[in-house]
Amino acid sequence: MSATGPGPWDIVDRLSAWAKETPWCDWLELGGSLARGGGDRYSDVDAALGVAGDVPLPVACEAVLEAAGTFAPVADSLRQNFGTDPAPAEHVIVQYADGRQLSLVVLAAADRPGAPPGARVLLDRSGRLAGTWLPRQLEASSGERREWAFLSWVNLGDAVKHARRGTVWRAVHSLGLARDYAWKLYAASRGLEYPEFGPVTVETANVPPPPGIEDTHPRAIEPGSISSAALSLAAVLGPLSEGLSVEGVRAVTERNLRSAGGDVTGSAPRRR
Repeated sequence: MSATGPGPWDIVDRLSAWAKETPWCDWLELGGSLARGGGDRYSDVDAALGVAGDVPLPVACEAVLEAAGTFAPVADSLRQNFGTDPAPAEHVIVQYADGRQLSLVVLAAADRPGAPPGARVLLDRSGRLAGTWLPRQLEASSGERREWAFLSWVNLGDAVKHARRGTVWRAVHSLGLARDYAWKLYAASRGLEYPEFGPVTVETANVPPPPGIEDTHPRAIEPGSISSAALSLAAVLGPLSEGLSVEGVRAVTERNLRSAGGDVTGSAPRRR
């Protein structure tokens, strides 16, 4: 991305102007770091668009892609089916040639009961966004936090198992999954909005990372280093798991970590 060319706000302005000139665009909201005032020229444009009337979502998405191509030269684009709460939607991703990116959720206007916290309303013809809408992802339920803790410990145990076998890339993959869930737990423990986005949420909120998280990354792709990183992640994960009813899986994984301490420093025969 150019350090001197147009930034993401140019895309926001062009998208807003197009939506205001397009009658079936009922509302447009901006999200992410730009909406919260913490973005910079490297920020993606995260937005949502409400489609009014009888315009089918696929037709609206094609119109969005056509319009987006007039904002700046496009390198590529993608449309995804996107399940949102409370109704399904489509997700349009536009990658501009200069490195900027537009991520736009397109849904029926009536399916949004208000604006989520942190969003900036750019257009609201019918007043649907006048109220506040609390999406399910805004905070984690106790069930979600238990699920994250359980899966983190399970993946941590898998990392140890694969390190013992010498299947180091599977070990690194499992370790990364375990760390991702730990980040989510940490964001939830700090009371941050949208904790399921883990490190994105933490850094957007300018909150310090979990103490010791840097040691959970292996220094080398070999069993001993992976085992050391796994032990460090267990130390991070322990306090985050308290009170979440995962004592059983935690005990098994911690036992395997202790027993693996003497035999993961060398490569083992590979197994499938």
